[in-house]
Amino acid sequence: MLRSVQDTSIAGLAIKEGNLVDFSDIKTVPSFENDIIFLKDLRQVKDLSYVKTEYNTIVFCQGGRILVEIGSNSQVNVKPNQLLLIPAGKLIQPIMVSTDVDASVVLISDKMLKSILGNQINIWNKAMYLKEIYVVENANWMKGFQDYAYNTITTGSQPPLLSQEITFSFLRTLLLMICEDLLRHEDMGAQEDGSSMHDKEIFNRFLQLMSQQQTKRQKVTYYADQLNITSKYLSVISKRVSGKSPMRWITESVMEDSYMLLTKTDLSIKEISNRLGFPNPSFFGHYFREQSGVTPVDYRNKYKKVL
Repeated sequence: MLRSVQDTSIAGLAIKEGNLVDFSDIKTVPSFENDIIFLKDLRQVKDLSYVKTEYNTIVFCQGGRILVEIGSNSQVNVKPNQLLLIPAGKLIQPIMVSTDVDASVVLISDKMLKSILGNQINIWNKAMYLKEIYVVENANWMKGFQDYAYNTITTGSQPPLLSQEITFSFLRTLLLMICEDLLRHEDMGAQEDGSSMHDKEIFNRFLQLMSQQQTKRQKVTYYADQLNITSKYLSVISKRVSGKSPMRWITESVMEDSYMLLTKTDLSIKEISNRLGFPNPSFFGHYFREQSGVTPVDYRNKYKKVL
């Protein structure tokens, strides 16, 4: 089945205009609609220039090699028996996928991820958004989970009668094992910020809300209103948990989208300005130069890659 950028109902993927993606091997999980999706073979996805997924993505590499750019400047190299973790809302630029790659994919919606992990969602969010830890090493234990997922839950001739409960427990175990590995990462061992669980919960909701926005350049009051709190309270929580203000988070997210659109597409400056929610190209140019030190055109000329 071929899906274009206009049709994102199956995998929540925003694909570069003109490119098509083959999702013929996608398997949705019974009773979970599109909240949980399995893709058995990464090679089924063809001709990607960049992807922005609305799902939290887990890629299990069993063979070959994958090199991707996550966000605007984080290059991640994935080797056999490693997991690539990509949080919802992050831009993904495949740089190199070897011809012998053997990799499977699990897509989990934000809503389902939060439901499965409960309070442990703090570990995922800290690793993904604050520490930017995108790879789990030595994940050969994933093979057993994968075999069960594809051979029993999604493609078995007689799916389990308790498939919903089994799938939920299966994914909770998988995600907790991933969180365990993330907790052991040296970057996660930094001194705790002293914020409460309530603070972290609100901050996590802010990050997830922002990642879901097509146009992230909103006032802090917009996000605070969505969270039913005051903008001052959101600022206090954000600084307490992450050390950065919510406006800093918003700006960095907008700039990440700006860098991607300037270097990975042929959209005009006006089209990019409109897509990012700026009132006009002049305003966008001033904003971009204030943050990066160069104009959008100069940045594009210097860093644009061959598509």
